Amino acid sequence: MKYFKSVFVISIVLVLSLLSFSCKTLNNKENVGADKKKPKYIFLFIGDGMGINHASLAKYFYKEKGDDISFTNFPYFGVCTTTSKNSVITDSGAAGSAIACGEKANFGSISYYPWFSKDSLPVSFAKIAHENGMKVGIITTVSLNHATPAAFYAQSSDRNLYYEIGSQLPESGFEFFGGGGLKHVKGSDNNQPDLYEKAKSNNYIVSSNIKDFEKLDKKNTKYMFVNPKLGLESDVPYKIDRKSDDGYNLAQFVKTGIKVLENPNGFFMMVEGGKIDWAAHSNDGATIVKEIYDMDLAIREAYKFYEKYPEETLIFVTADHETGGLSLGNAQMAYESNFMLLDNQKISITNFSEKIKDYKENNTKYSVDDIWKLADEYFFTETPIYTASDSTRVLEAFNYYFYEKSPTTSLEPIIIYGAENPVASIFGNIMCTKAGVGFTTWAHTAAAVPVFAVGVGADRFGGAIDNTEIKKILLELVEW
Repeated sequence: MKYFKSVFVISIVLVLSLLSFSCKTLNNKENVGADKKKPKYIFLFIGDGMGINHASLAKYFYKEKGDDISFTNFPYFGVCTTTSKNSVITDSGAAGSAIACGEKANFGSISYYPWFSKDSLPVSFAKIAHENGMKVGIITTVSLNHATPAAFYAQSSDRNLYYEIGSQLPESGFEFFGGGGLKHVKGSDNNQPDLYEKAKSNNYIVSSNIKDFEKLDKKNTKYMFVNPKLGLESDVPYKIDRKSDDGYNLAQFVKTGIKVLENPNGFFMMVEGGKIDWAAHSNDGATIVKEIYDMDLAIREAYKFYEKYPEETLIFVTADHETGGLSLGNAQMAYESNFMLLDNQKISITNFSEKIKDYKENNTKYSVDDIWKLADEYFFTETPIYTASDSTRVLEAFNYYFYEKSPTTSLEPIIIYGAENPVASIFGNIMCTKAGVGFTTWAHTAAAVPVFAVGVGADRFGGAIDNTEIKKILLELVEW
């Protein structure tokens, strides 16, 4: 155990020097608040799938654009382990449950602990905060009954039981839900009572118009603020794809949530940048950095609140797990990198997949030349210089998708291309490779994730922790 802790402490030192995060030492309490004070306002930001390298890539990218990822400059930095009860590599359900409830859960479950007696079942910090008079807000860019947000208000043996999970949302009584909508709102067969109507019957005001939140009657009123445009998974569009009429960004949901939740008894707000994970599953470097920036804009809204109440506010940022095995460097580029090449990507790989799908559905004859033109038109702002290897890979992906001709390799196509359109996946890989970014998987890894904190009790999150310790630390800080 001593060796284990030593390795992590050494890792922290190395990571700090490598990332150039402007974190103060763990003994420096400047601008953080006295140890004896209790946080009255608590913000927990979860960058789903955001590993240390994801945050580093976003920081390098935006620093070169003359901006920054502000939360990487918080005074306290640590790393967090993420294993589930029954697997080293976790999923968002088990990881979110560990963060929320302080106990390891099985892969694929939501705050579900059948091995505990009924009298000692772990309860999420959000529920405890609510019972102790705090208002509670849950915000995400994915659906509100998705794994991470669900862990704070629901229990389920299976994270995919979206209707069952969503039914528990209004029963929580939490004062604010915002961001994505509800997946399977009428059940998986579309034959169940509408979940939005259930929320309304539980005295929630459900709206997609931010103007409805400008003048609030805070007397026993609960709100659900759903983005006016949602994807097929009831998610908020990616920042890279978002148009002016696509609704709101995460910062606007947080700003509105603060307005709803602020009260003399304090509040707890969990905010998830849920589609960082989705972009990482697609190995989409450009979309990853922009989703992290989108979350950072939301964190800046929380920081404005912290500046008003520095001795009563805690903000900490972490992740549920790492996705993609992202590396800053790859074999092809060796010691070279040019992360700003990612800025030449117009839309997400997911969106480009749809463009290619539309082309296939609207034509009877297909040409690889048309695919190059589609990439130039929709995917790149500036066409990269292709190698012979790039051309070969595009042609193989084209033949596989349009003519079901297997690639010239023994690997299964799902391993080569992931879950996205094969052609779009290859173009995304070309972009990332030339930028000096690499990926080892389309899935999650067991890598430790970062923790950044500022405010009252922020020093408790410096160093090496496990995700089950987050709830315990919070309970100690508020002295419940």
